[in-house]
Amino acid sequence: MTESDARAVLLMRAFESPPILATDDVAWAGREARRKLGEGASSAAWLAQRARLALERLAQREPGLRPVLAAAAAPTGPAAPALLLAGAALVGGLGESLGGSRHINLLALPLLGLLAWNLVVYALIGGHALWQRLAGRALPTAARRRGLASRLGLSLQRLFDGLHQRAWGGAVGRTVAHSALSAHAAQGAAASTSALAAQAALRRFVADWLPFSAPLQAARGTALLHTSAAVLAAAAVVAMYARGLVFDYQAGWDSTFLQPPQVQRLLAWLLGPAAAISGLPLPDAPALAALRLSAGGGEGAAPWIHRWAITLGAAVVLPRAVLAALAWRRAHGLAQDMPLPDDTALQALLPPDAAEARPVAVLPYSYRLDAERKGAVAPALAAWLGPGLRCQLRPTLPLGAEDHLPDWLPGTLARLPTVVLGAPAPPASLLVLLFALTATPERESHGALVQALMRALASTPAPRPQLRVAVDESGYRQRLAGPDGAQRLAQRRAAWEALLMGLGVVPGFVDLSRAGAAR
Repeated sequence: MTESDARAVLLMRAFESPPILATDDVAWAGREARRKLGEGASSAAWLAQRARLALERLAQREPGLRPVLAAAAAPTGPAAPALLLAGAALVGGLGESLGGSRHINLLALPLLGLLAWNLVVYALIGGHALWQRLAGRALPTAARRRGLASRLGLSLQRLFDGLHQRAWGGAVGRTVAHSALSAHAAQGAAASTSALAAQAALRRFVADWLPFSAPLQAARGTALLHTSAAVLAAAAVVAMYARGLVFDYQAGWDSTFLQPPQVQRLLAWLLGPAAAISGLPLPDAPALAALRLSAGGGEGAAPWIHRWAITLGAAVVLPRAVLAALAWRRAHGLAQDMPLPDDTALQALLPPDAAEARPVAVLPYSYRLDAERKGAVAPALAAWLGPGLRCQLRPTLPLGAEDHLPDWLPGTLARLPTVVLGAPAPPASLLVLLFALTATPERESHGALVQALMRALASTPAPRPQLRVAVDESGYRQRLAGPDGAQRLAQRRAAWEALLMGLGVVPGFVDLSRAGAAR
């Protein structure tokens, strides 16, 4: 599913309720999508086509919503990223001032800070990836990791996407309000009701889209950060040469604490590789002593500009350009292959002939199932998650398995695509973590496992499995006796909900002693 398909599906889901979309329009869109695509179309293609047709019908019936629907169905505009890149170029061009006195202080040049900043960023990115590997926080075979840069990128892209959503969110409010006022005299309270419903639908879409597209936003934001850093450094280099063409600058240095030998070692570390590449050797300590600005020393700045240009190109522009290209490539791949939004209500929209079997790996944690409960797993999950599941029950994970995630998770994920024969990459595969309600929920074990799985799955390439957490209450029900049984069951459920929902996971309660029972 492409990014535009996913946007249309989520937008359709947000607006798919009276009085915004009539039931007849929704049914017509489903039939027309099936007619256009044919019986062999995938569920993702059917949902996307159905969403587009329904939204087109909505735009025809509600002209005031056309600008909003068009903006919501389009990706974030280029204005905000272009503004950031222009700002980076401006800072690099104007911020790198060689000095109004026509002297360059080799130890106070702003380029030192630019180089140091990039080296610190590289160290943080590498250090975070190394920490993840050593700590076992992510799959060791994952080729892409969301480190510091991607987190910053996610925040940045969310800001841009939020500004974009806010812009057309304000537009829909004004447009809908205007439509309601103009139609109020003719339709009375119905127009105001429709306006409020449209605004609520827009808020639902924004709330659904931002977390669903978080990996794509992170990749785009990371690429934008790297591109901006490369543009800033390149603009600084261009500015140095531009100023050097029309002004005569002298290079030298001054320091209260450093002596010529120390300055020579510092410059050799910073500019030594560039000096070797350019064939412009650095001066020795006695020659540097003659370049003290306070003593009236100095020399032509052209060799130093060449050395700095090569250093920034090799240490900043080139690495950042490579990192940006990799991030843009990942963003493009995510935009072309987004997973089908895995939602029970959305799955219920699929007609039986359009539904595709979804492979499911079930992982019991510190919980051994007898034969009766093993046979009830598939019907119970189907009652909770919808029909069309191909369940595979994996061996029980022992207590403390969260500390050995890389040992067992790759094998579990590798078996998911093989559950459905003839489907090498089935969409919307599920990883269901199964707990027992008889256990007291503990953040140090149950919560740690859920968090570790969420981090690991976020590092896998799309389409990635979707994590679900089920809690079997059959054993706990058998223990309950007396009039307070229902109250104790509700209390234990509440404890599990508090733990899991605090981690951002909505649990499903199933009863494996009664096949097909789910809550």
